Amino acid sequence: MSYDYLKGRKCMVWTFMGNSRMYQALAAYGDRLSQVGLFSFKVSRTGVISESGVAISNMLTYINRWPHIKWLLTISNDGTNSIFAALRDNTDGAQDTFLSEIVRIMEKYPWCDGIDIDLEKGDGYSTHAASTAMFRNIYNTVKGYDSSKLMNICLPGMNSINGSVGGENWCVYGDLNAYCDTAAIMSYGMAWAGSAPGAVSPRDWLEGIYDYAVTVMNPEKIFFGLPAYGWNWQIYDLPANLGKTYRGTSNTYYAAKNWMTGQYNFTDDAPPQPFIPILAYWDDYDMVPWALPQVYDFMEGRDAKSYEYPLMNGTYNRRHYLTAYSKEQHTEFGTIYVDADGTTSSYSGIVSFENGVATLGDAGSATYTFSVSSAGTYDIAIRLCYPFWDKNGIYVSIDGNTTHFTESRLWWPYWRSTFWTTLASSISLSAGTHTIVISVDVKGVQFYGYRVCSSFSEAPSAGTATFTLSPRHFIDVDGNECQPDRAFKLTCEMLRRKPDSALIWYEDFRDYGVLQTNYWTTLSGSWTVWREDEYSESRVYSQLDGSGKLAWQYDGFSDIHLRARLAFPATGSGKAGVFCGDLFCCLNYDSQAVELYNGSTLLGSYSQTIERTANADLRTDPSMYTVEMRIRGNKVRVYSGSSYTLRFTATVSGFSGGYAGYRSDNRTVCELLRLGDAWTYEPYERFDVTFPDGTVTQYGRISRSNATWDTEFQVFTLTSDIEEDATRSESISLDYEFYHSHELALTCGNDYTVTITPKDIDIWIARLFLGDADGFSILYYQDVDSLVYWANEAAYRWGVRGFAMWSLGQEDMRLWEALPKQI
Repeated sequence: MSYDYLKGRKCMVWTFMGNSRMYQALAAYGDRLSQVGLFSFKVSRTGVISESGVAISNMLTYINRWPHIKWLLTISNDGTNSIFAALRDNTDGAQDTFLSEIVRIMEKYPWCDGIDIDLEKGDGYSTHAASTAMFRNIYNTVKGYDSSKLMNICLPGMNSINGSVGGENWCVYGDLNAYCDTAAIMSYGMAWAGSAPGAVSPRDWLEGIYDYAVTVMNPEKIFFGLPAYGWNWQIYDLPANLGKTYRGTSNTYYAAKNWMTGQYNFTDDAPPQPFIPILAYWDDYDMVPWALPQVYDFMEGRDAKSYEYPLMNGTYNRRHYLTAYSKEQHTEFGTIYVDADGTTSSYSGIVSFENGVATLGDAGSATYTFSVSSAGTYDIAIRLCYPFWDKNGIYVSIDGNTTHFTESRLWWPYWRSTFWTTLASSISLSAGTHTIVISVDVKGVQFYGYRVCSSFSEAPSAGTATFTLSPRHFIDVDGNECQPDRAFKLTCEMLRRKPDSALIWYEDFRDYGVLQTNYWTTLSGSWTVWREDEYSESRVYSQLDGSGKLAWQYDGFSDIHLRARLAFPATGSGKAGVFCGDLFCCLNYDSQAVELYNGSTLLGSYSQTIERTANADLRTDPSMYTVEMRIRGNKVRVYSGSSYTLRFTATVSGFSGGYAGYRSDNRTVCELLRLGDAWTYEPYERFDVTFPDGTVTQYGRISRSNATWDTEFQVFTLTSDIEEDATRSESISLDYEFYHSHELALTCGNDYTVTITPKDIDIWIARLFLGDADGFSILYYQDVDSLVYWANEAAYRWGVRGFAMWSLGQEDMRLWEALPKQI
């Protein structure tokens, strides 16, 4: 039995570049190629095909020299949606013309082995049937003309139906399998000129694509798409300031090599910026090299010299960042003269004392005395706790002057935790004894004590992080020490997020014994919490499990925002979602829709596919769905999906609020229940940087209309009943972004301190780059090792036909010596 050493080792390329290296590769290494797309044909929206790009006449030498290669005529729409749509819909006969034009060019070039269809930028899933029909018609036309002619189709990367990161959900691999001889999946372009820097074809994306593709298509038809190119993203200034639209510039392997060997710089490849040869890093996960031209120091968030709580170190996709998930009260007292807890022997009514804390009950009052040794001006601060939304008021007096302390904002961040507040500021106290009296307003409020001090201040804080910058001399191409000609700049790589409703309660059911607390009440049905490790006291993954109605132990909710993430088990049915009073916003498995009810009256619905989860996957890989509603007076907005998409708005009558929580007709599981304010939002965008020269610069804050700001807590409240995104003209990327400093007069060999202070939560401090103010960048590229690794994975892990490389003439020429001969 003979071994087919070319199984899985076919190689397809395209003649897009037209550069000398492309012709060099064709001449010297045509024996390594099995299929070539002649990238010389464009289709218009009328269906007419014209010739452009590399002339066919320039290719005839290689076509004649390498008869083993399948030479296909590639027809492209240049990624123009209007052309795709016109062909798909046969607008003014465009598809009919296109089909006849395909026959015409095959007749013009009878030596061709077939057609390669590169139609990109189609539309969404709703057009998949018409799109598939178009490809069927093309296939039948080609085969009808000559059944020996081949048809290759270029397909977007998909990890499922509706699984395109670029929105090309018209493509359904399983449907197209019958209408091609081969299919080149364009699994390159995850990183592009306008994206955050990274591998052009990252591992996670590739694995998702091909794990899926080989289950719905014949693997023998599939070419594994790989890039021969990379990108160099400048990160020293905003693109607009440099006359560019995007940060990224495409690089061939040899352009990248010129950066690595110090042949290029950012001052037009001439002085004054030094020419610096550098080493590349190897990404051992994505299996690709990358580099940092003209960067003198860089660090990740976790490399901070110090950082204070609530900033925490996190990891996502092997990136180590700092972020804060909540704010903590930061307090300063100056000199503390008196520091007392809530214990006293002088009280009346119902007052309980435990561990230095006084809790006021019916007619409760307690008296505290303290002394100062000298007359003067003092601050007095008290420490309180409001245990729940209906335990929120207390009277406190100093020497007979009474202040009423109360809180009614449900989003206020200090509920259920202690906080310090001012009883008296700059009060004149005589030497001797003074009296503080606390008395009940609402039962259950806790008094932790007081301090008499020189200067009290408090503010909510998301922490600070301090980094050390250590620029050191490089050695230039002539062997001399070098540094920036005039100055450095610091670039911070950060991740901001879209605002969300100001948080009232976040419940992921991970706290041990959560349902046994006094915060919850079961209004109907039966509920338990499943925990990944039943007896662990750590916050392990958990799910609420059951049916009925589970509510917070509070019946005063009205204008709120509720969100749940839930799954239907294998036998699941009926409705599940969030409720407030008589309003029920739910996913209805039976009707396959998102619905809103007021009592038993259906107010609105939106069709949505909802699937059950098999019992074996319910705990480890559940199909979770998000549903939410925002109640503002008599208007309710309903959202669903992981992007929190607005589905419809309804008007209600007779709504008076009440309990709120999670409701399920039949058994479901819920991994998240989030409660927020209907009008007030938390932004996740601003941070301040303190530079070595002492300058403090604010970054990220977005200007908004129809909103008022709370400068203490850095939240904003809408003044009109609109969606949050209508308050701003600036979009918020879900990708990493770069923020740039002014020019910094630093000297190599010294260390400098920079401090980053998030003003909002949920901002990720990702990386810091200190580089030459004349220019610095992040460079990702493909070399022989990367391409050979993924070509081997294509053959031996996924068992596909081979790999397709975009595009010939961009690659590391050493690649060809590593590939098998096709003849």
